[in-house]
Amino acid sequence: MAKERVKKQFLNGYERILKIDYMISNWNYPSVEDFANETGASIPTINRDLRDLRLKFGADEILQYDRNKKGFYYTRPSFRIPAQLTSEKQIIAAKLMSNLLNLIKDTPVYKQAVEVFTSLSDNIDENTKLNAKKLSNRILFLGMEPVKIDDEIWTKLEEAMVKNNYVSFSYLGRKIKVQPWQLVYSQGMWSLYAYNQKSEIKEIRFYNLPNIRNLEIDKDNTFELPDDFEYTKRAKGNFRRYIGKETLQYKLKITSSKTLNYIKTYNWAEDQKFEKQDDGSTIMTFTSNQDWPIFGWVMSHGMYAQPLEPEWLVNEWNKNVKGMARLANWV
Repeated sequence: MAKERVKKQFLNGYERILKIDYMISNWNYPSVEDFANETGASIPTINRDLRDLRLKFGADEILQYDRNKKGFYYTRPSFRIPAQLTSEKQIIAAKLMSNLLNLIKDTPVYKQAVEVFTSLSDNIDENTKLNAKKLSNRILFLGMEPVKIDDEIWTKLEEAMVKNNYVSFSYLGRKIKVQPWQLVYSQGMWSLYAYNQKSEIKEIRFYNLPNIRNLEIDKDNTFELPDDFEYTKRAKGNFRRYIGKETLQYKLKITSSKTLNYIKTYNWAEDQKFEKQDDGSTIMTFTSNQDWPIFGWVMSHGMYAQPLEPEWLVNEWNKNVKGMARLANWV
């Protein structure tokens, strides 16, 4: 009986280079013959792959041949070639992310980010790219048009944050010196999230980047970044980009089913709870330190959301409702 012939699976160019890269990183000085045996390619093809690995994938100074051990190695053991997308689903995801990046166009990071997603899909065949383009055009991200950011301001802030240097700048006619903690994007606006340690201030504030002028880095002075510096660790709630001085318990009465369905769709606070009442209304409770954004959010729901706690919100709501009633000649 004739021996069954096993069909050998050959790899394409990018798959071969991935395999060669893996072997160099994990094997003990693999040779050209090892590469050929593992990939099913000829010796001349492997030599071309090694050339491409050097010239196209950044290994020119890193990939070396040891004549004594008769094999290849990386002078920098941590080196690996850049990952690329290898499936239709991955390129669709990348294209969707490129669409999402349109929300931050006219910012210094936009062009570089789009280039990353585009280059990752270079090895995908044209039919796959076409299918991905068709689907990505059917999924839309909506958001406020972003403001244009000055490249020099952005670059200096990046440099200062890397080294934890203080920065000073003019802001709406005032001279400001702060510890730059983070750059935060929200609702079309990039802001510098920073600590102002001026004696009469001593608090975290947001500075909208378009209003920053004449920014300078204090390269002679650095600060120690707190462990909990991140905005998401300090903000309690998702009502807007804001951090208040107190974390309070909030209690609202919601009287419209449509308003309730809308509110329940979103995660406004980690501990939000809803309790149905005998009169058909619903009580919503949560804790947050975003006082004024919450006030605006409650007002946006009109007569269908009534604050019950805390006292300052109840008083502010009553004052504004009465004021609007007078304007409408209701009372």
